[in-house]
Amino acid sequence: MKRLLLALTVCVATCGSTTICCADDPARLSPHVSVSRRAVNGVFIEKDGRTLVVYGDPGGRLRNADMVLFTHSRRDVAWAGRELVENGTVSVVPEGEADSFSKVGDFWSSFGRKMFHDYAQQTTRVLTEPIRVGRKVKDGDVVLWRNVPIRVIETPGYTRGSASYFVSIDGIKYGFVGDIIYGNGQLLDLYSLQDAVPEAQIGGYHGYAGRLGELIRSLHKVIDQNPDILVPARGPVIRDPKPAIERLVGRLRAAYENYLSINAGHWYFKERYETLAARVLEQGRRVSWMPYARTIENAPPGWIIPINNSRLIISEDGAGFLIDCGSDAIIARVKLLRQKGRLSHLEGLFITHYHDDHTDRVNKLVAEFECPVYVTQIMEDVLRHPQAYRLPAMTSEAIPNLKVVADGHEMQWKEFKMTFYDFPGQTVYHDALFVEKEDGGKIFFVGDSFTPSGIDDYCLQNRNFLHRQMGYFYCLQLLQEMPPDYLLINQHVVEPFRLDENQIAHITAALAERKRILADLFPWDEPNYGIDEQWVRMYPYSQQAKPGRNAAMSVMILNHSDVSHEYTVVPIAPQGFKLEPEKATVSVAPREQKSVRFRVAVPNNVPENVYVLTLDIRFDKWDLRRWCEAIIDIRR
Repeated sequence: MKRLLLALTVCVATCGSTTICCADDPARLSPHVSVSRRAVNGVFIEKDGRTLVVYGDPGGRLRNADMVLFTHSRRDVAWAGRELVENGTVSVVPEGEADSFSKVGDFWSSFGRKMFHDYAQQTTRVLTEPIRVGRKVKDGDVVLWRNVPIRVIETPGYTRGSASYFVSIDGIKYGFVGDIIYGNGQLLDLYSLQDAVPEAQIGGYHGYAGRLGELIRSLHKVIDQNPDILVPARGPVIRDPKPAIERLVGRLRAAYENYLSINAGHWYFKERYETLAARVLEQGRRVSWMPYARTIENAPPGWIIPINNSRLIISEDGAGFLIDCGSDAIIARVKLLRQKGRLSHLEGLFITHYHDDHTDRVNKLVAEFECPVYVTQIMEDVLRHPQAYRLPAMTSEAIPNLKVVADGHEMQWKEFKMTFYDFPGQTVYHDALFVEKEDGGKIFFVGDSFTPSGIDDYCLQNRNFLHRQMGYFYCLQLLQEMPPDYLLINQHVVEPFRLDENQIAHITAALAERKRILADLFPWDEPNYGIDEQWVRMYPYSQQAKPGRNAAMSVMILNHSDVSHEYTVVPIAPQGFKLEPEKATVSVAPREQKSVRFRVAVPNNVPENVYVLTLDIRFDKWDLRRWCEAIIDIRR
């Protein structure tokens, strides 16, 4: 009882200053350092009755502090420090991400257009409101707080410009390292690392976890600081840093080697993939590349005409059936074939997937040739409403007139039997067309999903699932069930090729091994959360609305877990907007997707502008703040 009264007396005496209020006290790491482990790890360093904060105050205990140290600008972490900065606390931010704190209005005002044709993949969890920058720091800087030196080390990887802070307090050397590690050798996800690799001449779209090399170098820099305790932005406090980091580096290298060994990009980029490997793997370690599939060197049979990344099937009577149309050059070539008498007319167009280089000129082609456009059901909505999705390489051209067929639908066209399949390979929204000619010849048009070197999963934002009945597992099983002696055609590869049974088994086994590696790498109860950025998303992603009118928005939740989960969703509206309901809870069975619908009331007097809604979501042990977003473009 005396101990309780003493604690209450201390609380009453100090709560009015910058000291933490006693309700739900954070855990003490040492006499002058404590941590509040919530959605973000709020760290509080106290000296002379003053407080320095790292990451922020997730529990809202402090009115103000001397400084708040931000390691990176992502909104799912930086939200915890916003209120302190608004109350006058000085923010310390990495120089390389200063604009990402202060100039977010510039980003969102143009993003409604830039979200289309995006190949950079650098838009993950951008702040929706600016945070005032008090001081910019770079590698080697020392921040002095009440005569306590805090060393700054640039540690890019999880974000491009992130930094870490090292300080000795109470005889303990602490490292505050953001999201470059989670707990005992884990990482929150891989999709946040997607980026270009200039030294390999690989662009952002093709850069699967492209900052892995930088991340590993950053982790080694942390070891060089010889810290006693690491406190990441999220997850457990790390009290034995070196083995935890070594464990993480080993897992990252194993995951990347597995990825490279069966990747389609090895066919396109050849020796540049050796450069990718050298950046990440241990010196001298070579990737066990899958042997290339056998290609047919004399190009496709005469009834197939390659046109850039499109294919034209020509019947004996001169009619045509086109697969994909993403450029004016394709239309020009088809028109030229018609002028020369090689083609009489088009009777159909099939779209393999939504990427702009396969869809941008579909409407123009249809206006010229007046042919039906065939897709399976998984393609329908993303083609009719591209603005409703946030995906790589999106076309801005909605395709309204579609002939939607079921998975497995068969159709006789001229001397060809055509079978339409869902085919979630390169992207989750992807289909394929199996064509059998009456007098011989079987071609499976698989879009961009395979090359002779393996699978096309080099853009994590395309959503390549690792479930046995989904994604590439599903596609590989389908290949095994196809009639014998068929060839594959990738829209970007001139030569038809054949994956034999051993290669299909090899890829399948490698994916199974990848899932085991990622299960160790990620802290989630199922590894697909760490490669699927949009397991929860807001739909539509972008929409227009008028002042004083209501808009509708749904939250789509895909439960990757092996067990049912109850998800609590709290949408966050811009100032003046109202959402009904204010929150919702939904139970989702394993591998199923459910949606929760919200009404968005737009204020009468709101100016024309782009406004961003965000979302908090909680399930199991996870409390994820500002996790996804949607855009409302207000126009009168």
